[in-house]
Amino acid sequence: MNIISTFIVWTWLLCIGLVAPTTLPAGGAQESIIQHRKNNIGSPIIALKDFNLLTSASNNSSTLTKVKAGTPVKVIQVWESNESKNWLLVSVLCHNFDQLFYRRGWVEI
Repeated sequence: MNIISTFIVWTWLLCIGLVAPTTLPAGGAQESIIQHRKNNIGSPIIALKDFNLLTSASNNSSTLTKVKAGTPVKVIQVWESNESKNWLLVSVLCHNFDQLFYRRGWVEI
């Protein structure tokens, strides 16, 4: 009787060990904020007002270019600074001397 109960206990533990991980999400039990926004990042959005594209995520940084309202903007990364400010690393299509190129920079939201 002792062998049968031991077999049943080990079988139960093996089933729990194999079945329980399949109910967890792919990354484990924890997900980051970036993964929740994964569907939003990468798809272009339209700028609703004019803003300056900055070289770094600080208010003291220099301006790369001025982006006009109606320009498509692609969000690359979301970052929260120590001062509880949210910054976006964006890519913007710029027109300069009859050439089109993408320029990356930071925007405070």
